[in-house]
Amino acid sequence: MTNLFAINTEAAIYKDNKWLVGIRSTKESEAGGSLSLIGGTVEHKDALIDTLENALIREIYEEIGVKVKVIDFVNDTSFISKRGNHVINVVMLCEIIEGEPKVISPDETESLVWLTLDEIIKHPNTTKWLCDSIKKAESLIK
Repeated sequence: MTNLFAINTEAAIYKDNKWLVGIRSTKESEAGGSLSLIGGTVEHKDALIDTLENALIREIYEEIGVKVKVIDFVNDTSFISKRGNHVINVVMLCEIIEGEPKVISPDETESLVWLTLDEIIKHPNTTKWLCDSIKKAESLIK
């Protein structure tokens, strides 16, 4: 077992009183079928400056084909994955600056939906950490 963390970044994208969330593919080993923010793992090729922001911008473009601008830090959490990896998850408030979101990798994200905070909270496939992140993100925009 290693003492190192993998780092994951996710975007809380807000538009017209709704949040962009994905429905994770059931092929995913972690939380398959659940609602999730869009993002991915920081890679060694990511920029040396503003590493987390640049990794998130890259992941969002790869996953849903839009360019985003990072507005603010939302929160960070840590967990142990089903594979036993220690992961730090960083959520950032973002806005779309170019493009329309679309599923590019259906093996990771089955579909995208725009939901209000209340709809996310009441959704049967919502995780506690998604609710916590969206509540925190919503407090930043008010």
